[in-house]
Amino acid sequence: MKELSGFDGKRLSYVVERRGADEQVIGREGGITVDETGGKLTIVCNGTPVADMKLEGLVCAELMSRNGCDIKGTDTTGVRRHLVAHYSSLRD
Repeated sequence: MKELSGFDGKRLSYVVERRGADEQVIGREGGITVDETGGKLTIVCNGTPVADMKLEGLVCAELMSRNGCDIKGTDTTGVRRHLVAHYSSLRD
């Protein structure tokens, strides 16, 4: 949980969802919120939630370039998702 809390409040430039070999931009200009009591990680872009991921079983790791993070897990509807969130140039 300590590692996940490091992603809380990160500002994002854009977020892509990976499905096999395809990538699709699902949102721009947003942020990450980690709600430990609610048990979820939420990504909001342009004021709209684009992903609500359950913390249980979630794997979230910073990219080697340190300009984003790779998120794999199950969303609150039970769907497995693979997201890549790219940080904005205004780092926290």
